[in-house]
Amino acid sequence: MNSIGDQSRPALAPGVRLHADRVTGEPVLLYPEGLLHLNAAAHEIVIRCDGQSTAEAIISSLAGEYEISTDTLRHDVLECLSRLHQHKLVIFSE
Repeated sequence: MNSIGDQSRPALAPGVRLHADRVTGEPVLLYPEGLLHLNAAAHEIVIRCDGQSTAEAIISSLAGEYEISTDTLRHDVLECLSRLHQHKLVIFSE
C-alpha cells in the first residue's frame, strides 16, 4: 500500500506486540529485531490499531478525546502510521 487512505485499517504487523517496558513502564513495541519506545501520542495511535478501526475513525476518536479538530490531527496521525508502516510494524487492510 503506497498511501494511507481514510478507510485504511491499521493493525500491528505479525510478530509485533505492544507492551510496557519492564523498567520504566513506558509503552514499547516489541518485534523480532528489537523494540521501539513510543511517545504518548504514538501510543494513543497504536492502541487504536486493531485492524477494525479506519484511519479516519482513529483520527476522529483522538480529536474527540483531546478536543482538537480532525484537520489539526490528520497530518500527525497519518505521518505516525506511515513511519510505523515503513518500519514494517503496522500493516493495513481496506
